[in-house]
Amino acid sequence: MNEYKEITKNYLAAFTDSLRADRKLSQERMAEQLRISCRAYGDLERGKYCFSSIALMFLLGMLKQDEMNAFLFGFQAQVDILENQDGNNRLYK
Repeated sequence: MNEYKEITKNYLAAFTDSLRADRKLSQERMAEQLRISCRAYGDLERGKYCFSSIALMFLLGMLKQDEMNAFLFGFQAQVDILENQDGNNRLYK
């Protein structure tokens, strides 16, 4: 289970950083949109902490349909990589 938490934290950090750059938002503005402090946002972007469920909901609310698809497919790709490292699917063990 910890492997999923780690890939989730890293994926969200990278996705959010990329989204912020694509939209040309400052960390402060991104934090405002996620309803969290600038310090908390910086920690999220660096992968120090994972998103709260509330911040994640605000992130999802920001996404356009194509961004939502990229978000979901990208995450699934990370899960697939993790699960195929051992040559088996850990979700169904």
